Amino acid sequence: MRWLKRLGWGLLGIVLLAATGSIGGYVWYRQASQPDVAGTLRLAGLRDRVVVVRDRNAVPHIQAANSLDAYYALGYVHAQDRLWQMQMNKRIVAGRLAEILGPSALETDRFLRTLGVRRNAEAILAQTPPEARAVLQAYADGVNAFIDTRKSALPPEFLIVGTRPERWEPVDTIGWQTMMAWDLGGNWTQEVLRMGLSQQLPASRIAEILAPYPGQKPLRTMDYASFYRKLAPVATAMAQVVQQAPSGYVEGMGSNNWVVSGAHTRSGKPLLANDPHLGLQAPALWYFAHLQAPGLDLTGATLPGAPLVVLGHNKRIAWGFTNTAPDVQDLYLERVDPANPNRYQTPEGWAEFSTRTETIQVKGASDVTLTVRGTRHGPVMSDVAEPIS
Repeated sequence: MRWLKRLGWGLLGIVLLAATGSIGGYVWYRQASQPDVAGTLRLAGLRDRVVVVRDRNAVPHIQAANSLDAYYALGYVHAQDRLWQMQMNKRIVAGRLAEILGPSALETDRFLRTLGVRRNAEAILAQTPPEARAVLQAYADGVNAFIDTRKSALPPEFLIVGTRPERWEPVDTIGWQTMMAWDLGGNWTQEVLRMGLSQQLPASRIAEILAPYPGQKPLRTMDYASFYRKLAPVATAMAQVVQQAPSGYVEGMGSNNWVVSGAHTRSGKPLLANDPHLGLQAPALWYFAHLQAPGLDLTGATLPGAPLVVLGHNKRIAWGFTNTAPDVQDLYLERVDPANPNRYQTPEGWAEFSTRTETIQVKGASDVTLTVRGTRHGPVMSDVAEPIS
């Protein structure tokens, strides 16, 4: 029986060796994947010397000889600290989550491809003034400088998913800003909810649930609830579309801001308070930074992926924002030609639906081909659930 005892000790030794190796590998990878925040780098694309100092809270203070170098450096430190977050945002904009997450992300990709966020961002970029494009490009160059020069381990998410970071483009910045605007708008889901409530309630009761602003008069006096009841299949389809849409909405979310006059402060200067209640997430939505260059001195909250101080101050003014829930999104009901399902009604007569084809790559599965129909008002979002006659 001695051989069994020796075998047992041998197996125990192997297990301990494997466990030690795993722990050692984890400790090494955790350390190797951390960004280097000390030392000197020579990066292509910088016009002059830039100094980045991080304070005790790890907030970067960027000192540059010109504003474009400051935005370049902001892109670099964003990539240092939030590369995985930025790459996920890039994929959300393009509707390319299924490429790395598999079939579970396919429905979200279908929604995003139909909505056409990246296509819209490309159209915006084409009309962006040269000065703004230069800022976007400088920022993208900074992000890509980190990607190109990173020699040690990437953040662990890349290892887990089995992917590599892709180069950042100005269109990615515009696309993510568009996604933020779309997510914070949000009233398209209320229009879908109103249609769903109309299947059971009269318009007067719906107004109690979805109350207008105090004193606001209804834009329409027609009995829309009775009309919506005739469109039950559309209401069902759109309720499904809402479930497929990505959303950062959190129950009870809200925000507030206010200004105190200098007549009521000890310093005699006005005070701005801004409290945006966006949902908690890891990593955080915001990234604090300080940018200094001739003619530029900004401190505040930035969005990884964008060269902007969204909430903050310079030497003269402070700014913030809160969501007032205005009506900035609209869903249109299109009448389809009963004799030809490829046409819809316009004031000028019947018009052909535009179509485009999207190919969605799915990890571990076959590619999915998506045909997106469009009208003069935009894409046919109900098709995300299923085409409706």
